[in-house]
Amino acid sequence: MTVTAEKFEQIAKLVGDPKTPAARPSTRAEKLQLYGLYKRATVESDQRPPRPGVFNIDGRMKWDAWAAEDGKSKEEAMQAYVDLAKELVGKQVEDVLGE
Repeated sequence: MTVTAEKFEQIAKLVGDPKTPAARPSTRAEKLQLYGLYKRATVESDQRPPRPGVFNIDGRMKWDAWAAEDGKSKEEAMQAYVDLAKELVGKQVEDVLGE
Protein backbone atom coordinates (compact mmCIF):
# COMPACT_ATOMS: atom_id res chain seq x y z
CA MET A 1 0.00 0.00 0.00
CA THR A 2 1.47 3.33 -1.02
CA VAL A 3 1.35 6.17 1.45
CA THR A 4 -0.26 9.46 0.43
CA ALA A 5 1.49 12.72 1.21
CA GLU A 6 -1.40 13.67 3.51
CA LYS A 7 -1.12 10.49 5.58
CA PHE A 8 2.67 10.80 5.62
CA GLU A 9 2.39 14.30 7.12
CA GLN A 10 -0.14 13.10 9.72
CA ILE A 11 2.20 10.30 10.76
CA ALA A 12 5.19 12.67 10.86
CA LYS A 13 3.21 14.92 13.24
CA LEU A 14 2.47 11.92 15.46
CA VAL A 15 6.13 10.92 15.52
CA GLY A 16 7.26 14.48 16.28
CA ASP A 17 4.75 15.03 19.07
CA PRO A 18 6.34 14.28 22.46
CA LYS A 19 2.87 13.45 23.84
CA THR A 20 2.48 10.49 21.46
CA PRO A 21 3.01 7.29 23.45
CA ALA A 22 5.64 4.98 21.99
CA ALA A 23 5.10 1.25 21.47
CA ARG A 24 8.75 0.84 22.45
CA PRO A 25 11.66 3.20 23.14
CA SER A 26 13.56 4.28 20.05
CA THR A 27 17.32 4.26 19.74
CA ARG A 28 19.38 7.24 18.61
CA ALA A 29 20.09 5.39 15.34
CA GLU A 30 16.35 4.95 14.71
CA LYS A 31 15.72 8.64 15.42
CA LEU A 32 18.47 9.57 12.97
CA GLN A 33 17.02 7.17 10.40
CA LEU A 34 13.59 8.78 10.80
CA TYR A 35 15.22 12.19 10.33
CA GLY A 36 17.05 11.08 7.19
CA LEU A 37 13.95 9.46 5.70
CA TYR A 38 11.81 12.51 6.48
CA LYS A 39 14.33 14.86 4.88
CA ARG A 40 14.65 12.59 1.82
CA ALA A 41 10.86 12.47 1.46
CA THR A 42 10.33 16.22 1.85
CA VAL A 43 13.45 17.98 0.49
CA GLU A 44 15.23 17.44 -2.81
CA SER A 45 18.76 16.15 -2.24
CA ASP A 46 20.25 18.83 -4.50
CA GLN A 47 19.01 21.36 -1.91
CA ARG A 48 21.10 19.80 0.86
CA PRO A 49 23.63 22.26 2.31
CA PRO A 50 27.31 21.36 2.67
CA ARG A 51 28.23 18.92 5.45
CA PRO A 52 28.59 20.75 8.80
CA GLY A 53 32.00 21.28 10.34
CA VAL A 54 33.79 18.79 12.54
CA PHE A 55 32.76 20.50 15.79
CA ASN A 56 29.04 20.36 14.92
CA ILE A 57 28.62 16.70 15.83
CA ASP A 58 24.80 16.62 15.91
CA GLY A 59 24.60 18.49 12.61
CA ARG A 60 27.03 16.05 10.98
CA MET A 61 25.10 13.04 12.26
CA LYS A 62 21.84 14.44 10.87
CA TRP A 63 23.51 15.32 7.56
CA ASP A 64 24.96 11.80 7.33
CA ALA A 65 21.55 10.26 8.10
CA TRP A 66 20.02 12.33 5.31
CA ALA A 67 22.82 11.47 2.87
CA ALA A 68 22.42 7.76 3.69
CA GLU A 69 18.95 7.84 2.12
CA ASP A 70 20.07 9.31 -1.23
CA GLY A 71 19.38 6.12 -3.20
CA LYS A 72 15.69 6.14 -2.32
CA SER A 73 12.92 7.84 -4.24
CA LYS A 74 10.57 10.20 -2.42
CA GLU A 75 7.89 7.46 -2.32
CA GLU A 76 10.33 4.82 -1.03
CA ALA A 77 11.50 7.19 1.71
CA MET A 78 7.91 7.94 2.75
CA GLN A 79 7.08 4.21 2.91
CA ALA A 80 10.24 3.39 4.88
CA TYR A 81 9.46 6.26 7.30
CA VAL A 82 5.91 4.98 7.83
CA ASP A 83 7.13 1.40 8.33
CA LEU A 84 9.63 2.49 10.99
CA ALA A 85 7.07 4.78 12.63
CA LYS A 86 4.60 1.90 12.75
CA GLU A 87 7.21 -0.20 14.55
CA LEU A 88 8.05 2.57 17.05
CA VAL A 89 4.63 4.17 17.66
CA GLY A 90 2.30 1.31 16.83
CA LYS A 91 -1.48 1.56 16.90
CA GLN A 92 -1.81 5.30 16.30
CA VAL A 93 0.10 5.01 13.01
CA GLU A 94 -2.05 2.05 12.00
CA ASP A 95 -5.17 4.13 12.80
CA VAL A 96 -3.99 6.91 10.45
CA LEU A 97 -3.34 4.35 7.72
CA GLY A 98 -6.72 2.74 8.29
CA GLU A 99 -5.29 -0.72 9.02
